[in-house]
Amino acid sequence: ENGQQRIGWHSDREEIGRTTPIASISLGATRNFQLRSKANGMKDRIELSVKNGSLVVMENRCQEEYVHCLPKDGSVLEGRINLTFRCKSEGKQSEGEKEHERRDFWLQDLQKEVDKVDAQTREGSQHRVDDDGCDLSTYVFGDNIDTNVDLFDTHNITANDDQGAIYMMSTNIGSEIYCAAEVTEAVNHVDITHDWNVVARPFGIAGYVSCSLSTDIHESDDEDSHHECLSDNSSAGPQLESKLLQLRSVHNIIQYHDHFNLQDIVPTTATDEDADIKKQIQAIDGEALYQFYKRRLMDGTASISTLTSTNEPSTFRVTCGRIGGPHSFQSTQVEFEVGGAIAEFYESRGVTPKMTNYDRNIRVDILHTDVIVGTQINVDDLSKGRHFIKFRNPVTIKTNLAYCMIRCAGLTPGQTVLDPFCGSGTILLEALEMFEKQVKCIGLEVNKRAARGATENAEAEGVGEDRCVIHACDARNLRRFVGDESVDCIVSNLPWGVMTGEKNVNDLQTLYEIFLRLSWYVLKPNGRIVLLVLRGLQLTRILRKLGGRYRILRCQVIRTTNNLPCLIVVEKLPVDILNLDIKRQLANMSSYVNFSSEMYHAIHNESISDQATPSRQDMKDERLEKDRQKIGRVQPDW
Repeated sequence: ENGQQRIGWHSDREEIGRTTPIASISLGATRNFQLRSKANGMKDRIELSVKNGSLVVMENRCQEEYVHCLPKDGSVLEGRINLTFRCKSEGKQSEGEKEHERRDFWLQDLQKEVDKVDAQTREGSQHRVDDDGCDLSTYVFGDNIDTNVDLFDTHNITANDDQGAIYMMSTNIGSEIYCAAEVTEAVNHVDITHDWNVVARPFGIAGYVSCSLSTDIHESDDEDSHHECLSDNSSAGPQLESKLLQLRSVHNIIQYHDHFNLQDIVPTTATDEDADIKKQIQAIDGEALYQFYKRRLMDGTASISTLTSTNEPSTFRVTCGRIGGPHSFQSTQVEFEVGGAIAEFYESRGVTPKMTNYDRNIRVDILHTDVIVGTQINVDDLSKGRHFIKFRNPVTIKTNLAYCMIRCAGLTPGQTVLDPFCGSGTILLEALEMFEKQVKCIGLEVNKRAARGATENAEAEGVGEDRCVIHACDARNLRRFVGDESVDCIVSNLPWGVMTGEKNVNDLQTLYEIFLRLSWYVLKPNGRIVLLVLRGLQLTRILRKLGGRYRILRCQVIRTTNNLPCLIVVEKLPVDILNLDIKRQLANMSSYVNFSSEMYHAIHNESISDQATPSRQDMKDERLEKDRQKIGRVQPDW
């Protein structure tokens, strides 16, 4: 009508994707037509005076890289008409036309999306359960295992709590439920007439799982009767041992003989104060151990049945594993003193100690104040030497923990597993061996040398790129190499930050958050992430921050060497619940406002924070590179 009417800054979205220009003919009053760059509008801009009969031709680049407008002009009192001519393909929409249509109808589409997700949520609310009534939607490997005592309660345990244990499996402290779950699966496949009872932390001893007969044979205190029962079941004993030796979550397997507590060595007069008892326990030396265990053998409280199972002379050695303390003795002292007591007691039966080429390896493991004695069945630690490794990182996760993590992820044959911090590829190699190479593995590793080494390890195992591919890249760029909703589970040993120190804790937290945000996109709905991380409290805080995207299924502290990392299992929710709730409210309240373009952009740019943010070191490297390019030569990195 006049100069008071205007058209704000915009581009003709429907032209995006076309290669033809548009032509505009101006009829009527003279108006100012302005054009500016989207990237640098302050410098790259122009103003045209379009008179009556003027023709303005804009190439497609004008819509992609520039915006234009018709500003107010109070001096114009006459009206103006603009005729625009476009080339449009019959029956075919350009990408710009699709976007234009989407923006015109985004509120209606938003309501449809909310309704669709609500329907899926209602349908998915019917939990899937197995024959035992276990909720499969939240089941994690090991959930069906009961413990003899509370996992973290080791009080009130006495030496007379004999539960008829036959075999004892050692594993990482904190991972007993995973070991017990695997043992349960193993014994259920052995065809014997007696049932077996599997207990995590038997007698309250951390780091052990027991496998014992659950029949009325427990009423007998004679250990030999247990083995007679095995012989009555034909090949059940060898079958069970063979099955146990295939376990992947254990370190050692022993045939149980005896257990006691160091407190039993303390004189009964020192039981008044707990502090006095602790001092007495700390003062126990090798000689006290020797005297105590020799008395235990002589009064029949303890018996090493494997040393008397044959009438022929036999040899043995004692191996000690010691965790916790403080103790006044070393492992070698335990081996010497307890070994001496056993040798003296069984000398009359032709039993002699021998350090090499021995017949029996008697283990005496001490875990804080608990002591367990048994004959080791396996030769070497079952968690070592499992894969042919050509390259090994200085810090590598143990294969038995890798197995537990993969089982917690619920991986099955034919699925895809991702390790964004794969190192030398231990987790991926374990998954390939577990499922006989019937899974696809994707690994990311920021260190190029380690990435090459992981590839060499996979090739050494006879695995090609069709089954295992390793990318040398930062985990914050994982969406460049992994498609959205293409991964069934993510299993990884996250950087612990031990080597970087406290000064880079914030960078580590940023890395964790970006990784978790991006993982939500590449995971399939209800896919799981299983992580081993030293900073468990920090990671769970980030997960609570992303509460609309993930559900925490389990947090388990596990001892590894001399650290206490946390094994965390989370599940991707099919939809971002918080995001959906906001969209639902927007759709419901849309009729009360006129939506501006600014509000539209604020809503539809919601994922901008999920992009990788460069670290301080990345920005420093970028500045140095620019400086080098300016002066044309390489300068030192000061």
